[in-house]
Amino acid sequence: MNTLLEIVIWGHVVAGFTGLAAFWVPVFARKGGQMHVRFGRIYTYCAYIVTLSAIAVSVGRIAQYQQQGISIVNEPARYGFAIFLGYLGITTFTSVRHAVRVVRTRKMPGQLRTPFHTSLAWTTIVASLVVIVAAFAIWSPLSVILLSLSPVGVLVGMGILNFMNRGAAEHMGWFYSHMGSMIGGGIAFHTAFAVFGAQRLFEYSIEGPLAVVPWILPALIGIPAIILARRYYQRRFVRPQVQTA
Repeated sequence: MNTLLEIVIWGHVVAGFTGLAAFWVPVFARKGGQMHVRFGRIYTYCAYIVTLSAIAVSVGRIAQYQQQGISIVNEPARYGFAIFLGYLGITTFTSVRHAVRVVRTRKMPGQLRTPFHTSLAWTTIVASLVVIVAAFAIWSPLSVILLSLSPVGVLVGMGILNFMNRGAAEHMGWFYSHMGSMIGGGIAFHTAFAVFGAQRLFEYSIEGPLAVVPWILPALIGIPAIILARRYYQRRFVRPQVQTA
């Protein structure tokens, strides 16, 4: 069990670093160009590996704690980390898959409304609610952070459901949904790196009030970036007004 879990963790780490690097190429490359598509595909594959392995590690960690006799009451932070990792995996997987699907179905938006895609959106919403319940049920210093980040899953899930119902009516709506979902996945990537990876890689720790920074900084940067990028492209994609005599 432990050996298998370690293999999954190493696969998670390698895919995470690769995806983290690949994420930035499509951001600056010409949209729809060869570099954008190629590195976007690499990022997507890495995201799938990272998210599915994160969910597996989350379940494995909780099972491991139970096996070792570590209770939620005695170590609430450990369980909080494990639950958050699984939640992050579900939310990121849903965001990235939606980003890919909206591109593939942009000419036939009705094909996006499948039972699986709808289930993913609702699963993400439910995962957010689980995090909220867990934060209150196993209260620890981590609970405040879990509560502050838990709405992300609700926003992702509701955004997907809203797009499936009304997004196709908006000019270039598929592009805005693709862009926002990909950046949203990038926020999760960078949050996971800042919280779980960077501190172990560079062997440092942040304590006190500043300990919250790695958790919220990617979102504080990424969410305004989505809003600004959307406004920028809305100005670029504006439909010319038809003049009438």
